[in-house]
Amino acid sequence: MNPVDPAQFCADVRGRLVAALVLYTGDRHLAEELAQEALARAWERWDTVGAMASPEGWAFRTARNLAVSRWRRRSIERRARGSAAPFVVDPAEGVAIRDAVASLPERQRATLVARFYLGLSVAEAAEHLGCAEGTVKAATSQALERLRSQGFIDDTTADERPGA
Repeated sequence: MNPVDPAQFCADVRGRLVAALVLYTGDRHLAEELAQEALARAWERWDTVGAMASPEGWAFRTARNLAVSRWRRRSIERRARGSAAPFVVDPAEGVAIRDAVASLPERQRATLVARFYLGLSVAEAAEHLGCAEGTVKAATSQALERLRSQGFIDDTTADERPGA
């Protein structure tokens, strides 16, 4: 049994989870909604989630999956209505780096958030993203190169974690 109380877990993780999801989605309100749903699911399954090596990683992966499901659902709805409205980052919340991260392909964006914002190792990121370690390494490298080409990273500030 995990000694951490689910209420304490939710209180401790909520801020980091919302911040990671803001980077991932580009939308603070959506990030708060996704975090709330993911933490509610963690609470409901606390006997299982609390016993995991990384309950926070589980919560992030759950929230990310919820975001992907929501985007797919909206995409289907737009196609059904004949509208192809593009994904728009909230300009009031956005800053240049957030916009750049939001413009990355989904896997690259998820990998950057998992590796550099949540601080997961390559192995932990692979586990929580449901892919191979090589995929995490490749997506991280591709994302960093894209940000570098846009001028957000220079070679003196881009220090990938050892073993990446």
